[in-house]
Amino acid sequence: MLRGFFGRRSRSVWIRLTYLCLVTLVFLFVSSQFKSATTHARFVPPEQEPNLEHQSAFLDAPQQQQQQQQEIHKINAPDPPTTQKFKGKPRKTAEDLIINGEKYPKLNSDGKLIPQRRIIHLDLKGAPFRPHFFTELFSFFNRIGATGVLFEWEDMFPYQGRLREAVNKNAYSLEEVEAILQEAKKHHLQIIPLVQTMGHLEWILKLEKFANLREDPRFPQVICFSDDSAWQLIQEMVTEVAEVHVKYGMPYFHIGADEAYQIGICNASVTRLQKEVTRERLMLWHIARTAEFVKTKYADAEILAWHDMMASAMESDIEEYRLTELVTPVLWNYAEDLDMYLPRSTWMLLKSFGKVWGSSAWKGADGPARYSTHSMHYVRNHESWIKQFAMVYRDFEVVEGLIMASWSRYDHLAVLAELLPVALPTLALSIETIQEGRNLNGHYPQTSEILQCTPPLDLGRFASMCRFPGSRIYELVNELYQKRRELRKYRDEDFELNGWLSRVADEYSVSSHWYIDKIEQMIEMHAAPMEQLAVDLRYEMEKIYFADTIDEFLFTYVNEDLEWLRAKKATIKRISEAKHFPKRPFIDGKTDQAFQGAKQC
Repeated sequence: MLRGFFGRRSRSVWIRLTYLCLVTLVFLFVSSQFKSATTHARFVPPEQEPNLEHQSAFLDAPQQQQQQQQEIHKINAPDPPTTQKFKGKPRKTAEDLIINGEKYPKLNSDGKLIPQRRIIHLDLKGAPFRPHFFTELFSFFNRIGATGVLFEWEDMFPYQGRLREAVNKNAYSLEEVEAILQEAKKHHLQIIPLVQTMGHLEWILKLEKFANLREDPRFPQVICFSDDSAWQLIQEMVTEVAEVHVKYGMPYFHIGADEAYQIGICNASVTRLQKEVTRERLMLWHIARTAEFVKTKYADAEILAWHDMMASAMESDIEEYRLTELVTPVLWNYAEDLDMYLPRSTWMLLKSFGKVWGSSAWKGADGPARYSTHSMHYVRNHESWIKQFAMVYRDFEVVEGLIMASWSRYDHLAVLAELLPVALPTLALSIETIQEGRNLNGHYPQTSEILQCTPPLDLGRFASMCRFPGSRIYELVNELYQKRRELRKYRDEDFELNGWLSRVADEYSVSSHWYIDKIEQMIEMHAAPMEQLAVDLRYEMEKIYFADTIDEFLFTYVNEDLEWLRAKKATIKRISEAKHFPKRPFIDGKTDQAFQGAKQC
């Protein structure tokens, strides 16, 4: 058509110009439409993590310097960005994600998520083990399906410098720590260190030397992290632990950051609050700079932090402090029904992080003075975690795994909770539940095969002849629980004991020989097994624990009953040898010191 148009010479010039203008206008219109379409459908590159090292190769020196200032924050830079809103880490699909050699997500036949990382937490601030025991323990972890260990060393780590004064007298040597980590690596267990960097620092702050670093002078839990000296101490802790762990692989570093209830009280925090405005923002500021400090020194480590101090923050504040780029939250709860404590709304508050962990418990989360087996509580906690993961895993880039906590104390200043051997059957039951991704309704074939017994779930009940590390301690402690219950019932309800061997008999050696002879048999029936339990427990515990742990456990859970029984036996002996008794009143209010003291009060 156009070739015919230009080839015809009989047309006038004006007609040709008119046609040419029309063609030009049509061409411009079509071109503008094409340009508009391409503008609204521009190329979007696939999402990926930025490679700063590769990128910097294409920048000149001034550009490199600017890029480094934007991406790598200096250790001591105190202020988070306040003028720019950060979007967090780009979301990635899980289509090609492999965890521990298996494609993510791993689902059971019912479509329930099975955590592919199952990390066993070892809390060494209570009942730490002798170094040789770790070999046997790690082998057991392999057998039951654990994939890693989270070490919370606390005062058992051989810190140097000013921290050395706070270290446990029985702390491991540096050589012992390295041997323990080497043993974990030999058993193909992923190793993660945990260093508390905000709360749960009683082991330091309880001491007079460090009391000035408390957030609240009355309470040694939370450190005044806004203070320069405290911040330096935190950096020293992190660095000393990390420098040892990094030799054995440190893909993750846990900075704690939970249950910090005293915030914004010390002078440095009050000053810092003027800038951060709220206590929540003050905590976020500290979590962010701590994570940044670790990340700057150990770029390959992903930073973990407990979720509870972040869950109350505003999403805009989380973005402002770049937490979605710096940390991965670990949502924790140890209840039997998690729907109340971890509702979907809590998960959604943290959705922008993309990656999350969960944390259950298998020991030390059923009462601060619970020392006997209560497997049912922990199994139900894990059954509830299965429901939680099934509910939320599609909302996140990846659910990294489950940290299975085993607290030795509720905090550094609390009494000992369950000893580790007492809870190892519970751990096996819990891992089997998690690996199956369903409620097993009391049938645990894998655990029964590994332990060579079927451990009961009820409080204080146990199976004999099981085979696992420290199984004899498991039997003795649960037997102790049964004997103590029997003794409590006897003391509270026995007719003859309370009638003829009361405090009056103890104090004034007055009672009836007839009843005393009968009571003596019952007291001996309770005393002899308790005495033998104390001897047997000490013998078995010496194979695993240091002497101070043994003394503390017996002092807390055995000695009080033994002292009562021994006192009653002494009273019986005095009364049995007595040939006569004084006339009443043998309780003389005028001379009785206890009576006079009560009267004065």
